[in-house]
Amino acid sequence: MPADDGIEKSAILLVALGEDYASEVLKHLGPKEVQKLGHAMAALKSVPREKMESVLAEFHQTAAETTA
Repeated sequence: MPADDGIEKSAILLVALGEDYASEVLKHLGPKEVQKLGHAMAALKSVPREKMESVLAEFHQTAAETTA
């Protein structure tokens, strides 16, 4: 997995969460992380539905595994 892949997935997830939830997440990150994610979010043109669903499914699976 390329290093930027995680940032892109994170940016897609934040966009999917919406502005209010994304801002809550960003509050817990450092300035450099916020800057990287901000650039990645701004660079997203249109995300194909399949890619969005894939990122959300991966996040859901990871969250379920870490809370189980």
